[in-house]
Amino acid sequence: MKKRRKKTTPAPEPRFVKLSRDRRIILLDQEPLREEAGRAARKKIGEMEKLASSLEEFEKTILPAYTRWEEETLGPLLAEERQLNAKIDHLEHLLSTAGLEALFTGRDPSEIYADIAREQQEWEERQAGGEPDRSQPEPEPEPEEDPDAQKEFTDEEREFRSYVRYACGEDPDYFDKRQYKKLFNEYREWKQKREEDCGSATKKKEDIPARVKELYRVLVRRLHPDTGKARNDPNTQRLWHDLQDAYATMDVERLEVLLALTDLHESGSAIRSTLYHLRKVAKEMERTVRDLKNRFREARSSPAWQFWHSDNRQKVGTKIRAAVEARIRDAKNHIATLEQEINFWKKDAGIRGQKGPKSKSRKPKEESSDQGLFDF
Repeated sequence: MKKRRKKTTPAPEPRFVKLSRDRRIILLDQEPLREEAGRAARKKIGEMEKLASSLEEFEKTILPAYTRWEEETLGPLLAEERQLNAKIDHLEHLLSTAGLEALFTGRDPSEIYADIAREQQEWEERQAGGEPDRSQPEPEPEPEEDPDAQKEFTDEEREFRSYVRYACGEDPDYFDKRQYKKLFNEYREWKQKREEDCGSATKKKEDIPARVKELYRVLVRRLHPDTGKARNDPNTQRLWHDLQDAYATMDVERLEVLLALTDLHESGSAIRSTLYHLRKVAKEMERTVRDLKNRFREARSSPAWQFWHSDNRQKVGTKIRAAVEARIRDAKNHIATLEQEINFWKKDAGIRGQKGPKSKSRKPKEESSDQGLFDF
């Protein structure tokens, strides 16, 4: 027998929620919240100072010392590795150029590889004479031409035509007179409205100079280099430059953050700062600490760090030398493979040239109407 299913009771309908009409202001004790935000910011500041000192030691002491040791001990090997890498780049450039030319132009392979042999010989002569590699010259930037240079327009109309041509991708000469006049009037109205918005923003900034001056006066007393407080500290110098930028742009928000940050640096508390700015300082310090940790991780994985903090530097130096020699062997093997490929292609081109008189260049096949650009 089939079991009878129990009847499911429908869910009760939601009751009507009556909104409260009470509009009283509830005061919250911000001291615990401020202490929590200040504690998080002070913790991140401590981590930032510790990481910054370690990175400063690595960049000013460890890395220069390792570079001197590397040049004294492995100088000839490193110079040989640089020469081999330059030769690899040159051979790969020749092979890629020849392959593309043979594929898309239909030239005789004997002519292509005759040009390759000449380029390779010239490159070897330049290398022997100590001249820089100019086989791949950088293209010179072409001067931009102004299509309206020979025409008489007002400055505002020239701006409009340049905007239409370079921002919208249209040619203003293709518009009829009615459309041209309509777009020009719209451009003038948009430009005027933009200038009015900028003027209103400037007026808003002029409404708060007193707070800006007050914050700037307090921060200058703390961060000015002539005060002698941490004159050589990079963090203080960075804060001083941030202060100048914020004052130049009348950025009150940034000045408030700098006030809270200097309060935490000096006394460990930020009595004159709001809870919002304390939390903002904590987030900014967290972002800075994250970036410093990434840089510190890269520094610790470098050979300079491992060599400096090793108990047996002679053993580490032997490993580094072995790694350089292994890279040199790989580069030589790669060069041998590339030269073998070039010689094979040259030999193939020579055999084709011996079969008969100089062959004419092949004409590319005519494309049919339904053949695509990359359909071979």
